[in-house]
Amino acid sequence: MPVIDFSGLVSELAKIKDKRVMLTFHSIGDTDSLSSAIALSCIFKNSTIAAPDRLTRNAMRIMQKLGYGEGMVSYTFPSGMDAVIMLDVNNFEGCGGFRHELNGFGGKIIVIDHHKHVEDRQNMLIFSDESFNSAAGIVYQLLKGFGTRIGGALAELISIGIISDSAEFRNANSLAFEQLGELFRIAGTDYITLVAKLGHISPPEERLKTVSDIINSRAFMSNGLLFMEGECHAYANLAADSAIRIGADVALFYSIGGEVSFSARLRPTLDKKYGIHMGEMMKELAPIIKGAGGGHPCAAGAYGPGGDVRMFVSGFMDGLAKKTAGKV
Repeated sequence: MPVIDFSGLVSELAKIKDKRVMLTFHSIGDTDSLSSAIALSCIFKNSTIAAPDRLTRNAMRIMQKLGYGEGMVSYTFPSGMDAVIMLDVNNFEGCGGFRHELNGFGGKIIVIDHHKHVEDRQNMLIFSDESFNSAAGIVYQLLKGFGTRIGGALAELISIGIISDSAEFRNANSLAFEQLGELFRIAGTDYITLVAKLGHISPPEERLKTVSDIINSRAFMSNGLLFMEGECHAYANLAADSAIRIGADVALFYSIGGEVSFSARLRPTLDKKYGIHMGEMMKELAPIIKGAGGGHPCAAGAYGPGGDVRMFVSGFMDGLAKKTAGKV
């Protein structure tokens, strides 16, 4: 089915505005995907927000702080839907436990995403535009296009969705800043006030674990770049983000608990310089850990039941080092 532009997306959504619609997103729904689904439900009054599995703790905390109860999210694939809208994901594998139901779904499926397009299905209409740094940014444009009233709490929710996917504004472009300016005015807030309201400082025990993970990681130089990789006690994303923040150019961290979780980061602009797309690389990793993966060019992840990951990590990083040297 065709890839559609923004005007085509608005037209297609208008056709199903009064239909029974499921709004879903990728496995382990994060702040961007959840805020996008909640915001888009303002257009679709007969919609059901359904998560394929769990939500991140941060997404749940922000939703509750802004007065959106967890009960508004279902964790089962609802029956009797006329259409499905997939947010912040563009392939069925990324939808975890819903992938089988999506494969068998006979109605229209509309993808609203900002990652590189990776999959076509017969009943899919695809809007995937990497010029947006977040799904929340796309949904905000849709709300404006449909003339939807945006109140203060919703403006804050959309804002935090945009911010959460900007990698501390390293991935943000002029459109993201324009949108945030408009949303801040609607909410009567500013960046510092919003972060203070919705931000969260981890307990010192968790921060100590992240510091320990960074200290015990492997770091090496190659082609003028600093690489860091290692195993984490729990939160691979915190370690990967912290590694980039303190000066790494490439970071890959993983945790092994009930499942394997990978978080990969690349200093922005290096993706364009070397033709690296971390999201694609994490998607290729997914079968090794019998799970799913994907993400942005500079920030991506993968998770699954498990596999021989320790041997894989060094090979993965060595492969990246060769790529930056132009050897692959």
